[in-house]
Amino acid sequence: MLAALVASAVAAGVENCRRTRTTAADEWLVVAVQDGDTVSAKAPDGTQHRIRLIGIDAPEYDQPHGRQARDALASRVGGRRVAVESHGHDQHGRLLARLRVENRDINADLVRQGHAWAFGRIAPDPEIVAAETEARRERRGLWAAEHPVDPAAWRQSHPRHP
Repeated sequence: MLAALVASAVAAGVENCRRTRTTAADEWLVVAVQDGDTVSAKAPDGTQHRIRLIGIDAPEYDQPHGRQARDALASRVGGRRVAVESHGHDQHGRLLARLRVENRDINADLVRQGHAWAFGRIAPDPEIVAAETEARRERRGLWAAEHPVDPAAWRQSHPRHP
């Protein structure tokens, strides 16, 4: 009984944290959108960072649905101020983050609309996994294709040339 009460309180606290609004001083300005899961943004202190959206993997630009994925991200955040929830850096030095615009989770939104896969081999985000399940069921975006190819498989079969 106590465990259920604690779990309920924690869940409510997490939900309230997700709804916390940021001020304009906390928001970053997106200055470029590289592809469907990577942007460049200026931090409040004026420094510019490349940000990789955590928990998702969008098609590569030259992969089927890659341009649509990039355009979908650009339409949501290009030239806009976003809240950045940092989760460290990846092996390429990019900041790993969840982006929010007006409290809307952009990472989950892209997956929900079928512009990216849920990504997280060890502990995928349950919200993003549910968004992918919904997009697959509704055949949205890349899921309208007969055999969509996971970006990791695409990268493996289409190595970039220097």
